[in-house]
Amino acid sequence: MQANIRRVALMLALLSPLTVGVATGQDKAPAPAPASSSAQAGASGQILEPGALDLVKKMSTKLAATPAFLVRTRSSTEAPGGTGQFLTFFTESVVAVKRPNKLSAEIRGDAPPFDFHYDGTKMTAYEPTHKFYATTDAPKTLDELVPFAAKTAGILLPFEDVLYSDSYAVLTKNLTSAFYAGFSVIRGARCEHVALAAPGIEGQIWIDAKTDLPCRIAVTLTNVRGAPRFAVEFYDWKLKPELPDKLFTFTKPEGAKPMDFRALTGAGR
Repeated sequence: MQANIRRVALMLALLSPLTVGVATGQDKAPAPAPASSSAQAGASGQILEPGALDLVKKMSTKLAATPAFLVRTRSSTEAPGGTGQFLTFFTESVVAVKRPNKLSAEIRGDAPPFDFHYDGTKMTAYEPTHKFYATTDAPKTLDELVPFAAKTAGILLPFEDVLYSDSYAVLTKNLTSAFYAGFSVIRGARCEHVALAAPGIEGQIWIDAKTDLPCRIAVTLTNVRGAPRFAVEFYDWKLKPELPDKLFTFTKPEGAKPMDFRALTGAGR
């Protein structure tokens, strides 16, 4: 049973389009753009505040204009276990990105360790404890990689929202509401809090008021049984890192054995 729970933890740790935890002690502040007559009405009559959308747009623009970055993340996953009781799992990642087509991630925590490499031609997942790896030809860009990894290997990386060339288009697709929810102080920085909703998803984003970079992203999957909650916090951003190309290419360790992607990640179980 413990092994099964850990396997679920791995899949949940790799899951998540939007992600983040509950902010505590949050102070309220006037929204950057008030939800008055200037607010747009959503299709269901809910409010889409221009000020909230502007904050998300600024974040997306900043990410798109950053050709390379290194960032650390801390993710949490809350989902019902076998008895229905909610269980919480934590993972930490070191993520390196070179646009438009390079990604390296080292993921550690409650789930089994997991490394991910993408160099614009190959996508490889590696489980270092037992030295299993899976590799395949991959699309040419990060934008194409995200849905490809999900379809091919059942992998949805918890930090995927920062990978897109246009995060705004992804985060605001099919929105039914968007509003400014105040601000939080995260790791000493003021982070503007935006709440978003779309069919099946309730999301939150905290955006650094000075850098426009995401501090935290969170989601509740309301259409999934048990409404699992995911969270990822971003910190220690480095926007001009030295990232050698070999970082993104998998070099098979001695004794490593090939494996099917879905067997490696547990997505086929």
